[in-house]
Amino acid sequence: MPITLTPCFCGSKQSFSSCCEPLINRQTQAPTAQALMRSRYSAYVLGRSEYILQTWAPDTRPPDMDLPHEQVKWLGLEIHSCKDGLASHRQGEVEFTATSISAGYLCTMRENSRFIRSEQSWYYLDGRCEITRKKLDRNSPCPCHSGKKFKRCCGVR
Repeated sequence: MPITLTPCFCGSKQSFSSCCEPLINRQTQAPTAQALMRSRYSAYVLGRSEYILQTWAPDTRPPDMDLPHEQVKWLGLEIHSCKDGLASHRQGEVEFTATSISAGYLCTMRENSRFIRSEQSWYYLDGRCEITRKKLDRNSPCPCHSGKKFKRCCGVR
């Protein structure tokens, strides 16, 4: 199945082609801080560091970034809360949890991200995050919900 027809990585229940793809391909602007945050998560899933940097506020943007795309399997995004961040606002906050598997660990990143809007575009400013890592047992069910054991699914090297 082409990537554009798959459900969006951000968990919106829309197709990728109607949700985050137009934002990542710069065909349209994120209308809200939450939409930008969701598209940035999808960009992390796809290893699209150029989009992540383009949507980072210039004052806090790193000079470059190297995403460990092949070493991380992203499992999902959960939005906990949003404060402001609509088209009529100049700033917004989105609290979320992103879950991944990396090097045999289940990694959970909970972040409260701040966003700013400048000239009709939303940008990621910064965030406070907490990351937890839990070693995965090879015989436990895989956290990707495949129904397989971890060693037969995401634990395969």
